[in-house]
Amino acid sequence: MRSTTKFTVGAFLTATLASVALADGPWVNVVTADGIQAVPVLDAVWVPNQFNNPAIDSNGFVYFRSQFAGPGITTANSRGIFRVADGTFSLLAREGSPLPSDLLPGLVINTTAGTNGLSSANMITGNGGVIVAGSANGPGVTSANNDFNAFVSSTGTASLLAREGAAYPGAAGVTMTVAQLSSGVYCDNNGSALTSVTLAGTGVVTTAGAGQNNSAVVVYSPSGTQVVFRRGDAAPGAGVDDSWDVPAGSVMQQDAFGLFKNGNMVGFSGTLLNTGGTVPTSADKVYLVDTGTGLRIFAREASEIPGFPGITFKDTSSPVSWGNHPIRNDGAVLFLATLGGAVTPTVDDSGIMLEQNGTYSFVLRRGESIPGINDGLVYSTPNTTAFLMNASGLLCYQGILMNPDGTVAATNSTYVGYRKADGTKGVIIRQGDAVPGVAGATFASLNGSTSICVSDSGVCVFSANAVGGSFGKLGGSAIIAWDEVNGARILAKSGDTNFTGTAANQITLIGSTGNNGNGHNTGISPSGKLVLRAADTANAVYTIATIQLDAGSSNACAADLNADGTVGADDLAVLLNGWAGSSPDLTGDGLVTAEDLAVLLSAWGACP
Repeated sequence: MRSTTKFTVGAFLTATLASVALADGPWVNVVTADGIQAVPVLDAVWVPNQFNNPAIDSNGFVYFRSQFAGPGITTANSRGIFRVADGTFSLLAREGSPLPSDLLPGLVINTTAGTNGLSSANMITGNGGVIVAGSANGPGVTSANNDFNAFVSSTGTASLLAREGAAYPGAAGVTMTVAQLSSGVYCDNNGSALTSVTLAGTGVVTTAGAGQNNSAVVVYSPSGTQVVFRRGDAAPGAGVDDSWDVPAGSVMQQDAFGLFKNGNMVGFSGTLLNTGGTVPTSADKVYLVDTGTGLRIFAREASEIPGFPGITFKDTSSPVSWGNHPIRNDGAVLFLATLGGAVTPTVDDSGIMLEQNGTYSFVLRRGESIPGINDGLVYSTPNTTAFLMNASGLLCYQGILMNPDGTVAATNSTYVGYRKADGTKGVIIRQGDAVPGVAGATFASLNGSTSICVSDSGVCVFSANAVGGSFGKLGGSAIIAWDEVNGARILAKSGDTNFTGTAANQITLIGSTGNNGNGHNTGISPSGKLVLRAADTANAVYTIATIQLDAGSSNACAADLNADGTVGADDLAVLLNGWAGSSPDLTGDGLVTAEDLAVLLSAWGACP
C-alpha cells in the first residue's frame, strides 16, 4: 500500500508540474476609494485619498488604514485599520471605539481633541498579526497616559503591550513617558516590538554626561516589557581584551533611532562615554547586536575590522549605516561601512559588508567593476539604505557609479543591481537604458526613487523614473520586477487604466520603509506577492492592488510560506488552510489548487 501511494503521489507530481506554467499573475484590486465604493463591514463608503501605504504578510493578507464616511460617522470615528484575507474584510481597530478586546475599559481610540487616534497599519508580523497603536481618550486620560500599543494576533487575540506612563521594569519608581509606536517599528511573530522610551521618576538623571540614564531600549511584548539596554549602563565588553578595546568603566548612550529586530535578535547603535576621558570623540560610536549570545559590539569607530589588517571603521560620526532588515535569519548582519586606514579615499573606502559571529566579508566594495557596466564606470555606493538581502543571500540595491579614480560620473550614474549568494553580480536596469516594452522611453535618474523590496522567492521589485514614449517629456514612473529566470519586466506604469478605470498618475510601493520583525519587507510576501497603491488623482480614484510574481525555476523557496528556511508541515498547513482561496497562490493563477500543492511538495525540505 505504501509503495502504491508513493507511486501515485509521484505520478501526480510529475503530471501536475508538467502542466504548471509559472508567470506573473494578474493584478487584483483589493479595494477602491472613489467616494462611492462601499466599505464591506460598515454602512459607509471609502473616502478618496485616505489609504496609507498597504502592507502584506506571509499569507498574502493585506493591511491598511483608511477613512470612511456615512450615516453617523464623524471625524471622531471615521478611520480604521483593516485586514483583507482572501477577499474578506476585517475591521481590526476603529477610532471612536474601544481598543481591541476592550483592553482599556471605558476608553476609546482617539486623541483628546477627538480625532486622529490611530497610527499607521504598517507594523505587521509575518504570520498575520498587527500592532494597533495610537491615543486613548476617556475618563482619567491625560497627556501623561494617553498613548497606547496593542497587539492583535492572527487569530484576533488582543494584548496590551504598553501604555504611556507605565512602570519601567528595570527600576522601582521609574515610568516610561513615551510609548506610542509608529510606522517602521519591527514587530515579530509573537507580537514583540523593539523601541526606545524616555524615563522619569526615582533616580532618573537627565543631565548630559556619563551619569545620564533617562532613556532605554526595550521590547514590548504580550508577556510584558523587557529591558534591552538603559542609557548609562556599562558598555558591553568594557574592560575586555577584544577587537574593540573599550576601556573599563565605560558606559553607553543608545540611539533612539535605527532599532532593528528579527525574531529574538536585535540591533542598534550608541555612543561610548567614560568619566576618565579615555574614550575620545573620534572613537566613541559603536554598533551592537544580540543574535542569540548576548548584546555585543560588532563595529566601533576607528577600530580595525577583524580579518582586514590595517582597515578600520573610519573615525567619522556615522562609520556604519544599517541596511533595511539588516539582521538576517541566520544572524548575519548587513551594513554599509565607511572605511579608514589602509584605503584610498574616494576610491575603495566604503563597502556593503556582512558580519556573522565575528567573521567579516565584503558583499560590494567601492571601486569594483559591475558586469553589464561597459563604459568604464565602477561601483561607488548604494543610495542611502536602498539595499536589501533575502533569506537566500540575494542582494538587491540601488547603486551609484563613479569613475575609477573616485570622481563623480558625468552621466547615467544610477542603476539597480543584484548580487547573488555565490558572488555573481549584475545590472537590472541603468539610467539611460531603454524601458522594456515602451517605445521611445528611457529610464531617468533612479537616485532615491526606487523603494526596493525583495522576496525570499528571488524577485526584486522597485519603482523607476522614466521619460519619453508614453511617459512624455515630463516623465512618469514604472514598477519593475526582476528575477534570475525572467529578467526585468514592467508590472505597472503611469497611464495604466486597470487600477482605477482611468489613467493612473500615481503608483506607490511601500518598499523598504515597511518592516516586520521576522526578516521581510511588508510590501512583498516571502513567496513574491506584491501590494501597492495606485491613483488617478485628477478623478479622485484610489486603489490598493496585489499581484503574485513568478521567480521561474529559481523560485525554490516560494513554498516556504512561514519563512523559516524549510518547506515542511507548517507550510503545508498554511496552503491547505487557504485551499480554493486566492492565497497562498504559488502558481500565480489566482487560486489555491492541486497545482500549488504540487509546487510545495516538490520543494519539500531545506531551502537552498
